[in-house]
This record gives sequence, structure tokens and C-alpha cells, in this order.
Amino acid sequence: MDYAYTPQIWPSLLTVLFLLAMAFYSYRRRKVPGALPFAIALLFVVLWMVGSTLEVAAVDVSAKIFWVKFQNALMLPSVTAVTCFLLEYTWPGRWLTRRNLVLLSIPPLSILGLILTDKFHHLMWRGFVLNENLVPLRAAGSWMLVACLYGLSIVNIVVLGWLFHRSPQHRWPVVLILAGQIAARIVYGMEAVQVIQSDLDIEIIAFWFTIPMYVIALFGFRILNPIPLARQTVIEQLRDGMLVLDSRGWVVSLNPAAEIILDAPIKHMQGKPIGELLPGFPEQGSPLTAEAFPVKLPEMNISLRGIAHCYELDFSPLLDFRGLPIGHLLLLHDVSEQRRSQAQLLEQQRAMAILTERERLARELHDDLGQVLAFISTQGYVIQQQLARGEITAAGSYMTRLIEAATEADTDIRESILSLRAPFSGQGLIPALQDYLRRYEQRYGLQTELLPPPANLECAFDPVAEVQILRILQEGLSNVRKHAHARCVKVAFTALDKKIQIAIRDDGKGFEPSMLQEDQSSGFGLRFMRERADAIGSSLKVHSAPGEGTEILLTVPMKECDA
Repeated sequence: MDYAYTPQIWPSLLTVLFLLAMAFYSYRRRKVPGALPFAIALLFVVLWMVGSTLEVAAVDVSAKIFWVKFQNALMLPSVTAVTCFLLEYTWPGRWLTRRNLVLLSIPPLSILGLILTDKFHHLMWRGFVLNENLVPLRAAGSWMLVACLYGLSIVNIVVLGWLFHRSPQHRWPVVLILAGQIAARIVYGMEAVQVIQSDLDIEIIAFWFTIPMYVIALFGFRILNPIPLARQTVIEQLRDGMLVLDSRGWVVSLNPAAEIILDAPIKHMQGKPIGELLPGFPEQGSPLTAEAFPVKLPEMNISLRGIAHCYELDFSPLLDFRGLPIGHLLLLHDVSEQRRSQAQLLEQQRAMAILTERERLARELHDDLGQVLAFISTQGYVIQQQLARGEITAAGSYMTRLIEAATEADTDIRESILSLRAPFSGQGLIPALQDYLRRYEQRYGLQTELLPPPANLECAFDPVAEVQILRILQEGLSNVRKHAHARCVKVAFTALDKKIQIAIRDDGKGFEPSMLQEDQSSGFGLRFMRERADAIGSSLKVHSAPGEGTEILLTVPMKECDA
């Protein structure tokens, strides 16, 4: 028989089985960049190891020489396939092009041609010496094979070095693969110059330096599994700041975006309580629980590179597989553009509301002033007739009423001007109302009081509703001045179920509601107030009694505030 059993074949057989398992694992993930070239490289190495096993088991010298040549024919294709794997894994679709693949296939095919024709020219081996092991006497072609192997190794090292520099999440896998590559090349180099000799094939020794590194990279760092890498990439490239906190509220991890937002290095922020980095959090040592926070955390304004940014805070617990809390996740979401757009839209809506309101005021002023001027004209004509007949006393009486009407008209015009001057641009309802009440109190000597409004009132109404509400309140206060003979008037806001009730209460003389005649007792005022209330889907009620003052109730539906 040309072959005989020897225990020395077991290292090779174990290597073959292990490599086949790795090749199967890689082939199943062949759609992942680099996985298919790596599987092909492992199959080449499997054939190489089969040749090594049969060389050890061969008894006949010619059989040993054949398997040595067989192994040398597979060395360069194996290393070339590893290079293809690294090129495709490092930059998928960019470096492993068809042209580069053709160029990389030239050296293995050339060496294969020299091996197949070696008996005619002996450019690969000058001969073989059989001592305890078969020792080939290398010729020029054999040394060219070694040079190609080391040339590809240099290419591999350069590619891995580039990946190490450009991608931090790949650094540990790169270090492991580099260590395996360098260790294998050192062993081959020492064997080529006959520095080391062993009873085991040198290929087995080299592979067992390399295989553990690839195993750790494949299974420990899962370099052919895109999901962990994708998750890591998402975290690294996430524009939102992300901070992971432990149960005490201390920062244990954060992404690069959080480092930029908080303008401090990661090492400086790790291990610090979140209360030192962000306002509004529990002090150091306080337990960090969801109950320690309001339903909605306040937004945070930060100046980043001289530009103001607004960040929305999202705080949520982290649970393990048992559902037990292990920490918390804090996200800083940049809503600057959204807030600027909302502010711009709100300003545009307020501008349109003010323009519409000016048109309405012009109509109201025309109607009110027209009524006064018609009254003055009629009174003047009567006075003229009475003076012509010599009725001086009666003419004086009509003149007194004429003067009162002119004075009242002057007061109404000035109040309309005061209403038009109420600053609304860039403000909300409450600041505009406070400014109006201050001017109202100074001009008419009536004491005013604005009861504290409920929280979040600034987002309860849209700009059109705000303008209408302000005008209704102004008209109600004007009626107090004209008819109530009051000393004090209060404006109060009360939150109801999805509504806001606004009340104007005075301590004046009051009246009997059944005797209320809109067109006579309050002119166009009450009608205009109700028209405005109807325009924004609100209701207006008037409560009064003689000697008990008057109360005007305006109930306005709230809009939903943005989260």
C-alpha cells in the first residue's frame, strides 16, 4: 500500500474538520460582504490540509512528492482568497472589482503552470531530499511563490491598517486578524530558511497560530453578522445624543453625538451623575426612577458652535430579560428647526389675525362712529330749530346731551386706539392683556386684577382665537367703564375639561338681565362680543343683578398643545 496509518495525521484531520465547519458558517452568510471569499479561502485551505494529511500517510516517496506539489499549488490561491475576503469586507463593492480579481488571479495561475510543468524545467524545485521528512530543494519559482505570499501579506496588513484607522468598531477584529496573519508569516519564514524544524508539518503549526484569531473574530465579534455591526453603526452615527445611565443616574455610556452636544470628552462625562451635566435631574445620590421626573421633561437650550439649539429630552427605563430595571436611557433630540418653524408659523398666523382684526375694528368703528355722528347731526338740527324759535332753555338741554355724546365719542375713539396699540406681535394673550390692563387702569382710574392663569395657557389657543379673546375682553372692560360705575374689575381664567373659562367681574351697580336691550343699553358692544365668540366656537353669557355687579363669562375650547 502507498499509505499507512500514523497518529501524526490527526492534527491535520482535526484542522480539516474545523475549517469545514467555519466554511459552512461563512457560506450560510454569503450575502454578507466578504463572507463568500472567506468561505472559498477556507475550502482552499481544507484541500491544502488534505494534501498535508495524505503526505504524512504516504509511504511511497513519489506519493509524498506529489502531495507536496499539491500543497504548494494551493498555497497562493488560499492566501489570494483571504486577500479578496479582506478587500470586500473592508470596503464592499469598491476594492474587489473584476479588474482587481483578474490581476489577483494571475500569480496563482502562473505558479500552478510552473508546478505542472516542473519536470521539464525544474524552476520550482531542484529536487527532494528524504530524511525523517521530505525536504524540497527550492528553485527560483519556489522562491517566487514565497515572495508572492509575503507580498499578499503586506497588502493584507495595509488593508487591515486602513480599516483599523477609519473604523473604531472594527479595531479589535482587525488586531486579531493581523496577529494571525503575522504569526503565520513568521512561522513560514523561519521554516523557509530552516530556522525551525518540527515533526509536525509547518502548515499545521502556522494554521494553529492563525485559526484561533479568526475564530474569535468570527464568533466573538461576529464580523460576518451584520446586525451587531449595524446596531453599533446606528449608535455611532445617530444624530440624537444618547446617554446610558445606571440605576443611580450616573453616566455609564454615551454616543459621539452626546459628546458634541454637551461639549465635553466622553471620558470626562463617564462616571458622572447626570445632574452635573443636565439641569432638572435629581441630585447626586438620589435614586433615579421614572417617578422622579414629570410626565414631560423640560426642553433644554444649548449653544453649539455659537448657534442656539433646542433639545427635547426623552427618558425611559432599560429592562433586562426578566423585566427588571437595570438602568435608564436618555435621548437628546434636536428640535431646533421644528421650534423655529413653529415660531415662524405662529408669527405668520398672528400677523394674519391682526390684519383681519383691523378690518373688523374698522367696520365696528364705522358703525359706532356713524351712529354717534348721526345722533350729533340730529341733535344739532334740533338745537338750531329751537334757537330759531327762541327756546333757549330747551336748546341748552339738547346742547348738554350733544356735549356728552361728543365726549363719549372721543372716549370711545381713544379706547379704540388703545385697543389697537395693544402689542401682540411676538407675544401671547396674557402679556398683551397685562399691558392693556395697565394702560386701562392708568387712563380710567379703575382698579384691575388679573388672576393667575392655568399652566400651559400659551399653547391653549391659536393666534386667531387669541386676538378675538383679547378684543372680547377689551369690549367687556369698555362696558364696565361706560355703564357699571364700578371701582374694581377682575379678569380670571379657569381651566375646565378641554376648555378655558374667562370671567370679567365688576363691583358696579349691575342691572336686571330681563331688561337688557342690546341696541339701547350697550350699543353694538354686546352684539360684537357675541359675534366674535361665535367666530371661534365659544359661548358668551352675562350674569347680573341690581346692586350686585356684573359677570361676563366667555368659555373657549382649548386646542391640543404639541408634545
